[in-house]
Amino acid sequence: MTDQLQSFDPFAKELAYVRVNERLIDRTLRRLKGCQQVAMLDVAAGTGLMTGLAHERARQLGIQLQSTLIDLDGPALQIARQEVGETGAHYVIADAAHLPFVHQFDVAVFANSLHLLDDDAKRAALQGVHQVLRPGAVLAVNTTFYDGAYPEESKPFYSRWIRRAVAEMNRRVPNRSKGERAQAMESLPAEGYRQLVECAGFEIAEMRERRVLLSQSAVRAICGYKNFAMGALHATDEDAEQASQALQVTVRQTFRDLKMHYLPRNWLEIIAVRA
Repeated sequence: MTDQLQSFDPFAKELAYVRVNERLIDRTLRRLKGCQQVAMLDVAAGTGLMTGLAHERARQLGIQLQSTLIDLDGPALQIARQEVGETGAHYVIADAAHLPFVHQFDVAVFANSLHLLDDDAKRAALQGVHQVLRPGAVLAVNTTFYDGAYPEESKPFYSRWIRRAVAEMNRRVPNRSKGERAQAMESLPAEGYRQLVECAGFEIAEMRERRVLLSQSAVRAICGYKNFAMGALHATDEDAEQASQALQVTVRQTFRDLKMHYLPRNWLEIIAVRA
């Protein structure tokens, strides 16, 4: 359990981020249309965005949704409790690989977080989720940290931005030591995620890449996330705050240099069924 909330929440409130996750929830719950009651497991739920979106969409579809949110981050779950509320929701501090449940769920959402785990932990988490889903249940996974997330036309932006941010970082922290590459930067290809999901016992129902346009505000917001900042500039944990600041202060000028209004980015989306 962590004692501090990671600063991913500002990015999670950006419209582009909300919209791409709405699409995942919509396509997932449409597969359950006709079901009157649905039990959902929100894995690595964070501050509860996915559950909030799911409850809203379920009401539109006439589904009574009971959700269980799990995360190792206690403060994040406290915020989720405030955002989502107590009605139809339960909050559990738990690891996806060691789920403390004996009952079964109709759907599991594992959104924007699987990439944070190493390969062994990814396999263990997906297998853990598989064990608590009933046969025929639906699994929804998405990520924007994979080999394929960067459209070709976005690469000049990243090249210029990172060079400028490295110079800013070196100015702020002279003679700094480089840290290990963050797990979020160790990218699997889309096919690698397909294989992980299938090896855990699921059959792929849908798999797509969604193009998302990120505003300057959204790009600055993701820079506030520790894992992203450390991975982008190979910073140590001690230098993570300086890395975050270096990335944020160089975003606007890079947009201006390239006369860009939005930065294109791809999200990988997988919907699968427990065989």
